[in-house]
Amino acid sequence: MIRKAAAADLPAIQQIECEQFSNPWHLEYFAAELANSFSNLFVAENSGNGSLIGYLLFWRLGVELELHKIAVAKAWQGKGHASHLMEFFIQTARSWGSERVLLEVRAGNTPAIRLYEKFVFRSVGRRRDYYDRPVEDALLYELVFREPVAD
Repeated sequence: MIRKAAAADLPAIQQIECEQFSNPWHLEYFAAELANSFSNLFVAENSGNGSLIGYLLFWRLGVELELHKIAVAKAWQGKGHASHLMEFFIQTARSWGSERVLLEVRAGNTPAIRLYEKFVFRSVGRRRDYYDRPVEDALLYELVFREPVAD
């Protein structure tokens, strides 16, 4: 089940964050995201025991959504949960009338790149040396639902 995150979920989100990222966000960053009106933090929850499987963080900026975080706990990887979170994200974008969604990903994060390309995101650019710990380029991806109407 995917649902809106609550403050009580933040420690489990932080644990997954530390498992998955070389430069993890602090708990305070996630708490701030819960308070931002444009930020959306969702969790995938095990329906059996309520433990968190993964999470998804995105911003709604007008007619665009920006995916900032998607992660699945190591114990749950390889079972389709990242795809389920992406399906939820794309369905949400469509239901909100978004024209496109944007994201950036470490150039060396092959599993994430495969996931995004599976959902027909296309590469639209590169930011050199964008990430640190380690220093690495960011690849920019977008998924367009409809082209903006010209004036």
